[in-house]
Amino acid sequence: MESQPLPALRPLRLGELLDQAIRMYRRNFVTFIGIIAVVYVPLMVLQTASTTVMTSAMSSAALSSTLDELFANYAYWGGMLSTLIIAFLQFIFVQGIATGALTRAVADNYLGKPTSILDAYRGIGKSWLTLVGALLLVGILVIVISLWWIVPCVGWFTGLGMLAYLGMAVSPMVAPVVVLEGQGMINSVQRAWFLVRRRFWPVLGTIFVLYLFNLLIVNGPLAIVNAILGAVAPSFGDPAAQLVVTAIIQAVVSIVFILIYYPLQMTAFTLIYFDLRVRTEGFDLALLMTGDASQALAAPIPQSKETLITGADLGNFAILTLAAFGLYIFLFSFIFGGIFFLGTLFN
Repeated sequence: MESQPLPALRPLRLGELLDQAIRMYRRNFVTFIGIIAVVYVPLMVLQTASTTVMTSAMSSAALSSTLDELFANYAYWGGMLSTLIIAFLQFIFVQGIATGALTRAVADNYLGKPTSILDAYRGIGKSWLTLVGALLLVGILVIVISLWWIVPCVGWFTGLGMLAYLGMAVSPMVAPVVVLEGQGMINSVQRAWFLVRRRFWPVLGTIFVLYLFNLLIVNGPLAIVNAILGAVAPSFGDPAAQLVVTAIIQAVVSIVFILIYYPLQMTAFTLIYFDLRVRTEGFDLALLMTGDASQALAAPIPQSKETLITGADLGNFAILTLAAFGLYIFLFSFIFGGIFFLGTLFN
């Protein structure tokens, strides 16, 4: 394929970033979905089969009269074991390999180099191993920060905010850092942490909007399907058949809408990464000077001498924690207030 002219990169506002992400996704709809589908769909078919076996066995176990019969239900335990194995494979193949390939495809298209599904997978090389390791490191940090959260006073006020920052903002930036910059496992997490911190609230706000889209596009249809299944499932008669059919339909709906949304989300995450580099590191100027996207991306990043956690960070984490609690209280009051109001209205 012939390379397109280099794009004129510039800082993007929220609306512009989302608009560019959607436009790029539409232009590469089949390619981006195909990159994820080639590994995600086979694993989810196996996951659905495993869940179906486990659900059917669980329904039979519920009718068991003794505890011994329950523990002797090998189909249930086999289904549970296979579910865990498939979940582990999904982490490696989807979060590691496919996400890395999709990041490469988005970056190449954004920088004027159309990429096929095969080229995207070839382009990541062995960086997926580093990406898997970095994501495992993020998981370990989540455990450490969760322990920090129970520390009186300072942990109570900053722990939840720190978890939200790591999980919502830092973790999505790890894939671009690993795949595009070639950073190592530990350096990639540290680099993502420092990169996002430079625009703490704008990045969190953008990612929060993306997660709202996720609730709307993925969870919304799934909730509607669950409501419909709840209404029609009793007509199936056999309780075991109800559980199996419900599990299969839910899995199919989930696969379809995740395949539609996940590439869009990763496209937006990759554009956020580029926007951060344009705003804080002059990546647009580096691209113009080199005239080659690969050289601009491969240029060495100066080692940061920043402190991992500053006083300003702790303040931001505290504000984020209080905002999360405030949102929780608001939603709790709104939902139960609405239930109480409807109860008094119809009584």
